[in-house]
Amino acid sequence: MTDLLFEIGTEEIPASYITPALNQMEALFTEYAKKHRLEMQSLYCTGTPRRLTMFVKGLPQKQESVTEEIQGPAASIAFDKAGNPTKAGLGFARSQGVDIHNLQTKKTAKGEYCFAIKKVEGQETLHILPEILTEILKNISFPKSMKWKGNNLFFARPIRSLLALFGDKVVPMEINGIKADRFVSGHPFLSGKRIEVSQADWDLYKRLLKLEKVVVDMTERREALRTKITQLMVPYGTTIDDEELLDEVTNLVEYPNAIECNFDKEFLDIPANVIETAMKEHQRYFPIKKKDGKLFNKFIAALNRDENNADTAVQGNERVLRARLSDARFFWKEDRKVPLGKRVEDLKNLAFLEKLGNYRDRTDRIIKLSEYISHRLIAFNQLPIEADALVKRAALLCKADLLTQMVGEFPSLQGIMGREYAEWDGEEPSVALAIAEHYMPRFATDNIPKSKVGAIVGLADKFDTISSCFTLELTPTGSQDPYSLRRHAYGIIRIIEEHGFALEFREVLSKSLSLLPMFPQRESHYYPEILNKLIPDIKEFFRDRLFHINVERGHRYDLVNAVLNADVGFDDIYDFFQRLKALSNVSKEEWWPDLVTVVERTFNIGKKANSSGSVNERLFTEAEEHKLLEIFKGNETAIRKQVDEKKYEEASHTYYEVFAKPVHIFFDRVFVNVEDEAVRNNRLLLIKSINELYSGKIADLSQMDMSGEKS
Repeated sequence: MTDLLFEIGTEEIPASYITPALNQMEALFTEYAKKHRLEMQSLYCTGTPRRLTMFVKGLPQKQESVTEEIQGPAASIAFDKAGNPTKAGLGFARSQGVDIHNLQTKKTAKGEYCFAIKKVEGQETLHILPEILTEILKNISFPKSMKWKGNNLFFARPIRSLLALFGDKVVPMEINGIKADRFVSGHPFLSGKRIEVSQADWDLYKRLLKLEKVVVDMTERREALRTKITQLMVPYGTTIDDEELLDEVTNLVEYPNAIECNFDKEFLDIPANVIETAMKEHQRYFPIKKKDGKLFNKFIAALNRDENNADTAVQGNERVLRARLSDARFFWKEDRKVPLGKRVEDLKNLAFLEKLGNYRDRTDRIIKLSEYISHRLIAFNQLPIEADALVKRAALLCKADLLTQMVGEFPSLQGIMGREYAEWDGEEPSVALAIAEHYMPRFATDNIPKSKVGAIVGLADKFDTISSCFTLELTPTGSQDPYSLRRHAYGIIRIIEEHGFALEFREVLSKSLSLLPMFPQRESHYYPEILNKLIPDIKEFFRDRLFHINVERGHRYDLVNAVLNADVGFDDIYDFFQRLKALSNVSKEEWWPDLVTVVERTFNIGKKANSSGSVNERLFTEAEEHKLLEIFKGNETAIRKQVDEKKYEEASHTYYEVFAKPVHIFFDRVFVNVEDEAVRNNRLLLIKSINELYSGKIADLSQMDMSGEKS
């Protein structure tokens, strides 16, 4: 077995491009190796800003030989009645490069056919690798690529060298005039040397590069940075609190080092969020915080050099941050001269989406939808009446900070700066908080709004975005979601779930759609189109989100489908989560398989009923019919009461206790599909009524996969 070492040497690649590119290299090599029948022991990809490296351990010297069977014409066509080859037979043998006498006849499902049996000798791996490595290099995709040396090669940055070693041999590959060899480059500032690598040895490769001030292994580089930064933070009683930033700076350096720097204390009168954003997003610095979370006037910068001339690096980083903070302080001072309330009208100068007006129009929609939601929650005693005015005020001001200079410079601070300016303006604390909270959750692991005012404005904002984009057919496709609709849907689901809001999804969605400018009145002849197309499309989008969220949380996929497929659906998202939680608990009970069986059996037979209404006892001919109806009538009210009180576990157990045995006895003794149509439909209607008592409001257990579970 022989190892492979492959390095693509480049000019500096953006940090965010590196890990995805390495993942692609790993996937592509795995795919091509399998295609070419090359087994391997292990595969590892790593890199720095100036190189993408792949090390493959344990490749064979030669690909595996295989025997192929190629089916040809039918035997009756390849040979005549006397057994002599026909033109068709001769032509097939010639095309496969075998002697006509070596063709074999085999029986197939369609009769006897001729087969050419060919042994394909394995090629030398060294001769296969040029094609594989070239295809990998050509097929790595980046968010943005450069055209390099002609029209056939696109890459994130210009390629300067290729190291390709199979054992101690150079892989004979060339792409756009760049030939593979056994040389790599050291650190551009601390070394500048070309290093010869004698063979595909991972430890040798790492050691040679380390001698020239390059730590090529990403994990080793990250931990070296972590250790250095932690050492600098320990005297201040703090540690690294941003792993994503650590990952990013790891891919900005080849020689991991860090330095401590300072900034003037006078800048601490700027909101801490602004200082942190200027440090992290613009300069990739690590703030140093006190135990209470407040900032020291110090920060740590990652360094791609050793300690020589560290003072110069410190001065340079301090000078850059001073300029950033000076701008921020100016914005902070100037922005406060105009209250948020006076900025609202100017939102008409900020476009939202084509055909959907400007941000002033959008603000009006958010206000109306926020009021609608708050009134619904007040009606259910989930919001105090006095909160309605706070909701309306927060909705009015929630987008005003988009016009501030600070948010123009630091877009990620939208909402956060709105809170700061609202507090400065003397707005109610709950209004200021809601302005910041209504953007939450900003990412998958972010918190949801803690305040109900922020949660309501957040729901209105997200519903408006989703309604707008679906109306304009700006929906997610595959991995593309430019308007973050999946995140908005996720936010809506989490807010409703965690606040326990009793909201009818369809009603809120209908209200949101009706506020769009293309549907100015519910009486519009376009409005039925909204109900018939857009609402089902959006509901299906949310159904998909609910399914994936709960499967990722560890729920059985069939259980999630069962709850989603109840007649009541998921219009009440909070109720959906309550039912799913209850069913998850019930599914651990011994009687669970029997409950599933009775619901599934009544569904499979009851779905054939072609009538509705009440069961007609006068059509009964069997004692079991009377008995089953009597049981249904005697327990229907109690079960419905448990369901209405959302006691789904109790309702499930009651349903099982009441119907498990009687339903099976009924099916054993009563033939449902009799010839008499009236009697047949009446029996089907009885079974359907029993099924709907459970499937209507709790879960459609016919969706369950019970293979392997005993009933």
